[in-house]
Amino acid sequence: MKTQTQQNNLLAIGKTIKGTTFVGTTYRNAQGELSKQLIVSGISYENCLMNDFNSLQANQSTIFEKLEKDYSIELITQAYNNLYSSLEKRLSTPETKAKLLAEKDSTIVRSQAQIDAYVHLAKGIKKHIETNEIHVFGLVVKKRIIEPIEYKPTKSKELTIVQNKIKKLCDFKQSKYKTFVFQQGEFKMQGLTL
Repeated sequence: MKTQTQQNNLLAIGKTIKGTTFVGTTYRNAQGELSKQLIVSGISYENCLMNDFNSLQANQSTIFEKLEKDYSIELITQAYNNLYSSLEKRLSTPETKAKLLAEKDSTIVRSQAQIDAYVHLAKGIKKHIETNEIHVFGLVVKKRIIEPIEYKPTKSKELTIVQNKIKKLCDFKQSKYKTFVFQQGEFKMQGLTL
């Protein structure tokens, strides 16, 4: 368990970040896997979404060419349109988001719930309102597994499988944007180990 002093040090360091910074972590996830990861903290999630939206549009023909060997055009089209619509909504203006939220649009409701669950304390650092846990977040650029575990196979719907394949083909950044619970790892930030 991290001490209050360690949390205060993290916040003090986080508040010195002007743009982005690399953060190294040795981290044990909730399933028990231990890994060393390098993340870019302070990067804008909206920029990741914009990158994904542009990549989705730029790779449309490649997506269909590669996936039509294994899946129907109708399924690929539905998966593509779902991803396109989700990104379009999350990148829309605040007024459009407010309208979609009032209409209880599931994409925006989930997105808003994530926003409302945290208080941002500094660049790349937030606190979960219900649990009071401090989280360090950013874009994972490198991961090395130290103690692997065997993950249980997931039984995803075929639509979800195709959507995940599209995300991989387009190298979606949002899939690499991760949150780490500060209490569960060792973090190196701005030359200091916490």
